[in-house]
Amino acid sequence: MRIIDIPPYQRAGVNYDPAEGHFMMKDLIASMRGRGQLEGVEIDIDEGEPTPHGAETRDDSVVTNIAVGIVNRIKAVCALGKYDAVITQAGIEPGFLAAKMVSTLPLAYPVHAAVHFASALGEKFCVLTTTDAQAMIVRRNVQSYGLNHKLTSVRYVSRSSTFTMALVRKYPKAARKNAQEVKEFAGAIVNQFIRAIEDEGVDSVIIGSPHQQCFLDEVREGLDIAGYQEINLIGAFPAAVEMARAMVNMKLTQSPRAYPSDTLKAKPAFR
Repeated sequence: MRIIDIPPYQRAGVNYDPAEGHFMMKDLIASMRGRGQLEGVEIDIDEGEPTPHGAETRDDSVVTNIAVGIVNRIKAVCALGKYDAVITQAGIEPGFLAAKMVSTLPLAYPVHAAVHFASALGEKFCVLTTTDAQAMIVRRNVQSYGLNHKLTSVRYVSRSSTFTMALVRKYPKAARKNAQEVKEFAGAIVNQFIRAIEDEGVDSVIIGSPHQQCFLDEVREGLDIAGYQEINLIGAFPAAVEMARAMVNMKLTQSPRAYPSDTLKAKPAFR
C-alpha cells in the first residue's frame, strides 16, 4: 500500500527550510516503523504548496490561506494515479470539507482520525496542540466532527514547532530518553495530560501536532511512571495512517452524499 502525506504549506518567502519539516516527518515515520505500525505501507512526503505567511502564525487567517493550497495538492496527487490513499499532517486540519469533496482517493486527516479512535475506545478524551489559537481551531473542528460531547479540553504546551523540531534534530531517537531538554518538554505534556485525567476524567489523550508526536514514546513512558498505564495515548498522525489503511483495505472512500458537489446524481430531497 502506498500513501502520500501532504504538509499544509511550503512557507515560501519566509525564513524556513522545507527540509526541516521533512526531517520531522521522516523521524516520526521511522518511529512508527520501529514500532511495527507500517508493515506493508510505504509513505511518501509531498513538498506541499508554497504559502507565504509568518513562521509561527497559526490563527484562523492562516487556516483560510493554506486551505486552498492543501486542496490543490490533494487534487494533484490524486491525478497521479500512483497512490492508494492520501493523509495530511496538520493538527489544525485545513481545507477539511473541500478536500473531502475533491479527493478521489481515501483521505484521512490526523485529528479527525484520532478523535474517532478515541471515541471508539472510550467516553472522554482531550487533545494537545501547540498554541491557544490552534486549540480554539481544534475545538471547533471536533465540534463539526460531531464529537464535541466527548472532548473535555484542548490543551497546549507553550513551545513552538521550531523549538520542538530543534530537539528532534539535536537528539537522535536513542538519545532522547536521557536528554534533560527532552525530559522537560515531555514532562510538560505529561503534566497537561495528568490534569485532564484527574480533573476531567479522560480515558484517552491525543497529541495532535506532528512535531510533538516525535516524542510519543517519551510521553508514554512519563504517563506510565506516573501510574497512568491504563490511559490510551493516541498520536494523530499514526491514527490517520491506520484510518487510511482501513479505508483502502475495505475499499471505501468518503461519501459523495456527505461531501457533495453539484455533480451529485442521487441528490436527497432535503438536508
